[in-house]
Amino acid sequence: MTEPPRGRRERRKTDTRRALEDAALRRFAQDGYDETSVDSIAADAGVSPRTFFRYFATKDEVLDMGRSVREQEVRAAVGVAEEARLDLVRAAVLALAGGFAADRDRVALRERAAARSVLVRGRLLDALVSWERTLASALAERGERDAEVLAAVGIAVFRAAVTAWLRTGGDLADHVADGFAALA
Repeated sequence: MTEPPRGRRERRKTDTRRALEDAALRRFAQDGYDETSVDSIAADAGVSPRTFFRYFATKDEVLDMGRSVREQEVRAAVGVAEEARLDLVRAAVLALAGGFAADRDRVALRERAAARSVLVRGRLLDALVSWERTLASALAERGERDAEVLAAVGIAVFRAAVTAWLRTGGDLADHVADGFAALA
């Protein structure tokens, strides 16, 4: 069966965006953020610099990490969970972790790039803060007491789980579960 042209076009756009992100992450990790040009990212992805700018306004936008999608996942997990308090936070953080499970190599590249660049570290921290605020807001809407504290704890467990996952491998969800078990 032949896929409709719109489907192929959308898939090609998604593939190009991902190729640009991957090329940028590899360059940022290898050469450093400041030393990496848009021209080199585009060349590595096999596209023109003009194509790069169809997908990203600036090179730091490549570091978005699917922020809005992740925020939606967290909000949705809180909305459907039957648990309360820390168990609810655990469910939301497991949903967040699920969005990264297949991207271990990309997460590792982001971490290597962050080790080389204050700007990259700032972008990663900004994403974590946005997920924490989203989680706190969703918890507050459900009437959870101490929503900000619970959200901060959840994101701290997520960060520690990602560090362990990158260091030892395995399943990110298991590392998240271990982190919450350590709190008990």
